[in-house]
Amino acid sequence: MRTTRFDATPDGGVRVVVDEAPAFAPMPDWNGETLNGVRLHEIERRGDIELQLVEIAAGGSFVMHASPKLAFCHVVRGAGRLGLPGGESLAYRGPETYVFHPGALHDWHDVEEDTLLAVAIVPDAT
Repeated sequence: MRTTRFDATPDGGVRVVVDEAPAFAPMPDWNGETLNGVRLHEIERRGDIELQLVEIAAGGSFVMHASPKLAFCHVVRGAGRLGLPGGESLAYRGPETYVFHPGALHDWHDVEEDTLLAVAIVPDAT
C-alpha cells in the first residue's frame, strides 16, 4: 500500500515523500506472546503518536492486547474476527474502522482474508 507524507518546508512550500512499497518487518511476538502471520510497517513516530500499517495473513492471528493510548484502527482490507474478553467476537470485513480506548482488550483471529490495518496510536486527552 503506497503511503504519501506531506512535509511543510521553511519557505512555505510542501515536500512530498512517497513510499511506493513500504517495507514490512515480521512481528513474531507481542509482550512475549507468539503472533502468527503478523508484519509491521512503522510509518512515523512523532512524540507520543505512532502511525503504523499492520498486516495479518490469512490464517494468522494477533493475541489479546490493549494499548495504554487511544488507537484508531482502520481495516483497509481483509476479513476475520475481532475478539473481546470473555470469548465474545465480532466479524470484520474491510473497509471498516474501530476506535479502541485505552485498556480496551481485543484480538484478531480466524483471519479469513489477508488483512491490512492502518493504525494511529495517540495520547488519550481525557
